[in-house]
Amino acid sequence: MPKTKSKILPVLPIKNTVLFPYIHMPFSVGRPTSVAALEAALATEEKEILLVCQRDSADQEPGKDDLYPVGVRAIVKKVLRVEDVVQIIVLGVERVRIDDLTSTEPYLQAAATPLPLPTDSSDEIEALQRELVELALKALAIAQPQAPPEVSRTVLTADNPMQLVFTLATIFGMDVEKQQELLEAETRAEALRAMHAHLTHEIHVLELRSKIASQAQTEMSKEQRDYVLRQQLRAIQEELDGRGDPSEAGSLRDRLAKADLPDDVRKEAERELSRLERLPAAAPITVSPEPISSFFWICRGINLRNRCWTFPRLAACSMKTISA
Repeated sequence: MPKTKSKILPVLPIKNTVLFPYIHMPFSVGRPTSVAALEAALATEEKEILLVCQRDSADQEPGKDDLYPVGVRAIVKKVLRVEDVVQIIVLGVERVRIDDLTSTEPYLQAAATPLPLPTDSSDEIEALQRELVELALKALAIAQPQAPPEVSRTVLTADNPMQLVFTLATIFGMDVEKQQELLEAETRAEALRAMHAHLTHEIHVLELRSKIASQAQTEMSKEQRDYVLRQQLRAIQEELDGRGDPSEAGSLRDRLAKADLPDDVRKEAERELSRLERLPAAAPITVSPEPISSFFWICRGINLRNRCWTFPRLAACSMKTISA
């Protein structure tokens, strides 16, 4: 097999994400050295550029040791210039290994050797690929039930296991270290197993989040329902209390105010009268029209001499006033 020749390309260091082959991805380019590297790529017919993730996102001037050893040769597909920032869309074409930085000024250039993707095949790989598709569709249904059909179609139409893995890693997001491991995977089985483990965990987390959100919504709905019922009950209560029936409750309250009663008797009479006022008009209530003197304390164990009442109950009846 002939040795693959390296190619010198301008380098665009990227932060917090990894570009994969087969994948379109947008980027904002703002660092002077990165803009210079982009301009150098745009000046060529192929518009090729090397995208490599840097290890520390806070590093503004990364060198070779600050970059991961494997990146992706990409083609710049679209460019939009907005003041000092350039918005681009690139397409990942080929996995490459960085051999050496050939230049650092005015932008990074690197000699990169193509690193073909693995092509191993087995029954396990076929089973893992099918299982990944099912897991991905399940995760999408939980996380983004209103997602456009193009997302699911992208998963279903992946041509090979590595394209499927790269697509899922881009859709669901992973730590940079895990993304880089997928990019550097030496076998399809290795990449599929890693993606399977990540999606299984992701679905578990999504189901828990969905359960928590559902419980919170149920509790909120119950509180809202209880609040509405309380407000309705309050409105009904106010209507009943304010209706005032001069022939019964209203008349009795006037007479109660004028009567000379002991404090504890008056308190109990007020309580019973308030309950009477709250009853609906249709309730079968009968009240004697006798004066307030007709209220009689029915007591168990009354000690009239000591004015001690126990277990009192107020009743409407036609009897004379009892004086202690």
